[in-house]
Amino acid sequence: MVVDSGPESDPEADSDLRRRAAWLLAMLAAVAVLFVIVMSQLGTADKPSHGNGPRALDSVVGQPSASISAHSTHSSTPSGSHTSPGSSPTGASPVETTTCPTQQACILQGDPGHGIAAINAYRTQHGRSPVAGRVSKKAQQCALNNGSGCSGGWAETQLGQLEGPAAVQKILPFAHLLDSFKAVQVGWAFDPRAHQYYFAIIRTD
Repeated sequence: MVVDSGPESDPEADSDLRRRAAWLLAMLAAVAVLFVIVMSQLGTADKPSHGNGPRALDSVVGQPSASISAHSTHSSTPSGSHTSPGSSPTGASPVETTTCPTQQACILQGDPGHGIAAINAYRTQHGRSPVAGRVSKKAQQCALNNGSGCSGGWAETQLGQLEGPAAVQKILPFAHLLDSFKAVQVGWAFDPRAHQYYFAIIRTD
């Protein structure tokens, strides 16, 4: 008697099914790992940072702004009473201006290029005593007019930067800064269109 045991199993088919099942399990495991990584990154991004490391704005915080003094057009100190640094009885520094309110040439209030200090530095370097210095309307007008209409023992020059030492070097052939005189008046002006600074001095014997 012959007994029917059913269809015989194919070893190759069973092996292929096992490979597919293993591949599917591996893919599911990889997807699960990626899901966990993505969720952990999102959770970290939502948390506030309590570390002490540098932030994007750390290099900016606490630095003074240069735009306030550089664009001031108001002076609380009369132009004729500005004295050299250190000679003010109150010790307060007078307000200075370095730009003009319009594109027209204008007088710069104060001594923004520190011309008085540069004059006295040059004198002391050459064995001469410092002299008293102040900003005067006469010197300011001399600077504004680029030397036109100036009177007295004066000298005037123009330069591309607001620097007293550079201005002093340019006026040396005319200013006679090592002569014996008691005081000096200075004035600054600026032409925004040409971007030129004008510096004038008037010696007082």
